[in-house]
Amino acid sequence: MPQLTYPSEVFPGPPGVTIDVPDTWGPVRVGGTLLACRRVESDHGFAPNVVIRGFQRTSDFTMRHALEELRGFVAQQQDGDVDEPFELQLGEIPFVGVNVSWVDPQIGTIVQIHLFAGSRRGRIVDLIQATGSVGGGDAQSAYAEVQQVLRTIRATT
Repeated sequence: MPQLTYPSEVFPGPPGVTIDVPDTWGPVRVGGTLLACRRVESDHGFAPNVVIRGFQRTSDFTMRHALEELRGFVAQQQDGDVDEPFELQLGEIPFVGVNVSWVDPQIGTIVQIHLFAGSRRGRIVDLIQATGSVGGGDAQSAYAEVQQVLRTIRATT
């Protein structure tokens, strides 16, 4: 009887991801993520954080689809806004990025930086989505800190 294994060549595991975080940040276990981290102490109730998820999609999936899904989510939020997408290279991997924001009734303004990278493998697309979030009273000052963490992403697809 044939044996199927995960991970394997037929069913590979998710892409590998490494990031560098400041000494004031620590790991956080979040279900459904490849990794997550946040500033350990926050004076304003909302800790700046970075969450990286991995998805597998069918071969017809494009970055445009990822951006459309994100736009759909943000459109449902109070005062949701989506900036124009941008492109950047992190290590050897090209990413598509976009900034979004909305107002949360308890936190105040939330701003997120989303970075997407994908690689095709036969009829599958491996997608990485890195999300840096800031919110509340220190959203503006924490943005640069989150942006710096995101710039250290090294992915292996």
